[in-house]
Amino acid sequence: MRTFPYKYELTKELSFYPEHPVDISGYSLEIGPGRGDFLLSLAEKHPDKKFAAVELGKRRYSKMIPRIEQKGLTNILLVRGNARVVINELCKEAAFERVYVLFPDPWPKNRHVPNRLLSIEFLNQLTRVIKPGGHFFAATDYYPYAIWTTSNLCKVNSLRKDHSGLFTGIDALDDYTPSHFEQRWRDEGRSIYYMRYEKL
Repeated sequence: MRTFPYKYELTKELSFYPEHPVDISGYSLEIGPGRGDFLLSLAEKHPDKKFAAVELGKRRYSKMIPRIEQKGLTNILLVRGNARVVINELCKEAAFERVYVLFPDPWPKNRHVPNRLLSIEFLNQLTRVIKPGGHFFAATDYYPYAIWTTSNLCKVNSLRKDHSGLFTGIDALDDYTPSHFEQRWRDEGRSIYYMRYEKL
Protein backbone atom coordinates (compact mmCIF):
# COMPACT_ATOMS: atom_id res chain seq x y z
CA MET A 1 0.00 0.00 0.00
CA ARG A 2 1.22 3.50 -0.82
CA THR A 3 2.48 5.36 2.24
CA PHE A 4 2.52 9.07 3.03
CA PRO A 5 5.75 10.67 1.68
CA TYR A 6 6.71 12.25 5.00
CA LYS A 7 10.32 13.10 4.17
CA TYR A 8 9.27 14.84 0.97
CA GLU A 9 6.48 16.83 2.67
CA LEU A 10 8.91 17.82 5.41
CA THR A 11 10.95 19.77 2.85
CA LYS A 12 8.04 22.08 1.99
CA GLU A 13 7.97 25.51 3.58
CA LEU A 14 5.23 26.28 6.07
CA SER A 15 3.44 29.64 6.32
CA PHE A 16 2.14 31.21 9.54
CA TYR A 17 -0.32 33.96 10.43
CA PRO A 18 0.13 36.24 12.27
CA GLU A 19 3.64 34.92 13.05
CA HIS A 20 5.69 31.78 13.52
CA PRO A 21 4.90 30.38 16.99
CA VAL A 22 7.29 28.67 19.38
CA ASP A 23 4.83 25.79 19.41
CA ILE A 24 1.21 25.31 18.42
CA SER A 25 -1.26 24.99 21.27
CA GLY A 26 -4.57 26.43 22.49
CA TYR A 27 -8.19 25.63 23.19
CA SER A 28 -8.89 23.96 19.86
CA LEU A 29 -7.23 22.89 16.64
CA GLU A 30 -9.07 22.59 13.34
CA ILE A 31 -7.65 20.65 10.41
CA GLY A 32 -8.81 21.99 7.06
CA PRO A 33 -10.95 24.99 8.07
CA GLY A 34 -11.82 25.87 4.45
CA ARG A 35 -13.51 29.30 4.44
CA GLY A 36 -13.02 29.47 8.19
CA ASP A 37 -16.72 29.83 9.09
CA PHE A 38 -16.60 27.49 12.08
CA LEU A 39 -13.16 28.63 13.22
CA LEU A 40 -14.15 32.31 13.21
CA SER A 41 -17.42 31.64 15.02
CA LEU A 42 -15.58 29.84 17.83
CA ALA A 43 -12.95 32.57 18.10
CA GLU A 44 -15.68 35.24 18.33
CA LYS A 45 -17.54 33.33 21.05
CA HIS A 46 -14.39 32.82 23.13
CA PRO A 47 -12.10 35.88 22.77
CA ASP A 48 -10.16 34.77 25.86
CA LYS A 49 -9.10 31.44 24.29
CA LYS A 50 -6.49 30.59 21.64
CA PHE A 51 -7.43 28.80 18.43
CA ALA A 52 -5.25 27.16 15.80
CA ALA A 53 -5.98 25.83 12.33
CA VAL A 54 -3.95 24.03 9.68
CA GLU A 55 -4.93 24.53 6.04
CA LEU A 56 -3.24 22.80 3.13
CA GLY A 57 -4.63 25.01 0.37
CA LYS A 58 -2.68 28.21 -0.30
CA ARG A 59 -5.71 30.02 -1.74
CA ARG A 60 -7.98 29.14 1.19
CA TYR A 61 -5.28 30.10 3.68
CA SER A 62 -4.80 33.48 1.99
CA LYS A 63 -8.53 34.21 1.88
CA MET A 64 -8.98 33.50 5.58
CA ILE A 65 -6.50 36.15 6.68
CA PRO A 66 -8.56 39.21 5.61
CA ARG A 67 -11.68 37.60 7.13
CA ILE A 68 -9.88 37.32 10.47
CA GLU A 69 -8.61 40.89 10.25
CA GLN A 70 -12.01 42.30 9.27
CA LYS A 71 -13.48 40.79 12.44
CA GLY A 72 -10.61 42.12 14.54
CA LEU A 73 -9.79 38.68 15.90
CA THR A 74 -6.40 38.30 17.56
CA ASN A 75 -6.79 34.81 19.03
CA ILE A 76 -6.30 32.71 15.89
CA LEU A 77 -3.12 31.11 14.59
CA LEU A 78 -3.19 29.89 10.99
CA VAL A 79 -0.67 27.47 9.54
CA ARG A 80 -0.45 26.60 5.86
CA GLY A 81 0.99 23.17 5.35
CA ASN A 82 0.32 19.47 5.53
CA ALA A 83 -1.36 18.61 8.83
CA ARG A 84 0.53 15.32 9.12
CA VAL A 85 3.79 17.26 9.24
CA VAL A 86 2.56 20.20 11.32
CA ILE A 87 1.06 18.00 14.05
CA ASN A 88 4.15 15.85 14.31
CA GLU A 89 6.74 18.62 14.19
CA LEU A 90 5.14 21.60 15.97
CA CYS A 91 2.45 20.36 18.37
CA LYS A 92 3.40 19.23 21.85
CA GLU A 93 1.65 16.42 23.66
CA ALA A 94 -1.72 17.36 25.21
CA ALA A 95 -1.71 20.81 23.55
CA PHE A 96 -5.49 21.13 22.89
CA GLU A 97 -8.82 20.52 24.56
CA ARG A 98 -10.53 19.90 21.22
CA VAL A 99 -9.52 18.83 17.72
CA TYR A 100 -11.88 19.19 14.75
CA VAL A 101 -11.69 17.60 11.30
CA LEU A 102 -14.79 18.72 9.45
CA PHE A 103 -15.62 17.45 5.97
CA PRO A 104 -12.23 16.18 4.82
CA ASP A 105 -11.98 15.04 1.21
CA PRO A 106 -13.65 11.58 1.22
CA TRP A 107 -11.62 10.21 -1.71
CA PRO A 108 -14.55 7.93 -2.65
CA LYS A 109 -12.80 5.67 -5.20
CA ASN A 110 -11.23 2.50 -3.81
CA ARG A 111 -7.85 3.24 -5.37
CA HIS A 112 -7.78 6.61 -3.60
CA VAL A 113 -8.41 5.30 -0.07
CA PRO A 114 -4.69 5.69 0.88
CA ASN A 115 -5.16 9.45 0.35
CA ARG A 116 -7.81 9.73 3.06
CA LEU A 117 -6.73 11.87 5.98
CA LEU A 118 -8.31 10.07 8.93
CA SER A 119 -6.20 6.94 8.85
CA ILE A 120 -5.41 5.07 12.07
CA GLU A 121 -1.88 6.47 11.94
CA PHE A 122 -3.05 10.09 11.67
CA LEU A 123 -5.75 9.63 14.29
CA ASN A 124 -3.06 8.45 16.69
CA GLN A 125 -1.08 11.61 15.87
CA LEU A 126 -4.10 13.78 16.58
CA THR A 127 -4.94 11.96 19.79
CA ARG A 128 -1.45 12.64 21.12
CA VAL A 129 -2.09 16.40 21.09
CA ILE A 130 -5.49 16.21 22.85
CA LYS A 131 -5.55 16.72 26.61
CA PRO A 132 -6.97 13.89 28.76
CA GLY A 133 -10.72 14.47 28.96
CA GLY A 134 -10.59 16.50 25.75
CA HIS A 135 -12.48 15.65 22.57
CA PHE A 136 -12.00 14.76 18.92
CA PHE A 137 -14.78 15.79 16.52
CA ALA A 138 -15.27 14.82 12.89
CA ALA A 139 -18.02 15.35 10.32
CA THR A 140 -18.71 14.16 6.78
CA ASP A 141 -21.60 14.04 4.34
CA TYR A 142 -20.33 10.80 2.75
CA TYR A 143 -21.65 7.78 4.63
CA PRO A 144 -18.98 5.26 3.51
CA TYR A 145 -16.31 7.67 4.76
CA ALA A 146 -18.13 7.98 8.09
CA ILE A 147 -18.17 4.20 8.50
CA TRP A 148 -14.49 3.94 7.51
CA THR A 149 -13.56 6.68 9.98
CA THR A 150 -15.50 5.23 12.91
CA SER A 151 -13.89 1.86 12.24
CA ASN A 152 -10.48 3.53 12.50
CA LEU A 153 -11.46 5.49 15.61
CA CYS A 154 -12.40 2.25 17.38
CA LYS A 155 -8.82 1.07 16.88
CA VAL A 156 -7.29 4.07 18.66
CA ASN A 157 -6.83 2.82 22.21
CA SER A 158 -6.76 6.22 23.89
CA LEU A 159 -10.14 7.31 22.49
CA ARG A 160 -13.64 6.29 23.45
CA LYS A 161 -16.93 7.41 21.96
CA ASP A 162 -18.90 9.60 24.33
CA HIS A 163 -22.05 9.59 22.23
CA SER A 164 -23.67 6.92 20.09
CA GLY A 165 -20.56 6.90 17.92
CA LEU A 166 -22.03 8.08 14.63
CA PHE A 167 -24.94 10.54 14.81
CA THR A 168 -26.73 13.03 12.57
CA GLY A 169 -27.98 15.74 14.94
CA ILE A 170 -25.83 18.70 15.97
CA ASP A 171 -27.56 19.23 19.32
CA ALA A 172 -24.99 17.04 21.08
CA LEU A 173 -22.11 19.19 19.81
CA ASP A 174 -21.14 22.03 22.11
CA ASP A 175 -20.39 25.41 20.51
CA TYR A 176 -21.05 24.02 17.04
CA THR A 177 -22.11 26.34 14.23
CA PRO A 178 -22.53 24.82 10.75
CA SER A 179 -20.48 26.43 8.01
CA HIS A 180 -22.12 28.14 5.05
CA PHE A 181 -21.75 25.05 2.88
CA GLU A 182 -22.83 22.61 5.60
CA GLN A 183 -26.01 24.59 6.24
CA ARG A 184 -26.75 24.64 2.53
CA TRP A 185 -26.33 20.86 2.36
CA ARG A 186 -28.63 20.42 5.36
CA ASP A 187 -31.23 22.68 3.75
CA GLU A 188 -31.05 20.47 0.64
CA GLY A 189 -31.88 17.45 2.81
CA ARG A 190 -28.44 15.90 2.71
CA SER A 191 -27.51 13.79 5.75
CA ILE A 192 -24.51 14.89 7.79
CA TYR A 193 -22.67 12.37 9.98
CA TYR A 194 -20.88 13.47 13.14
CA MET A 195 -18.39 11.68 15.37
CA ARG A 196 -17.31 12.70 18.88
CA TYR A 197 -14.71 10.83 20.92
CA GLU A 198 -13.12 11.52 24.28
CA LYS A 199 -9.40 11.27 25.07
CA LEU A 200 -8.79 8.92 27.99
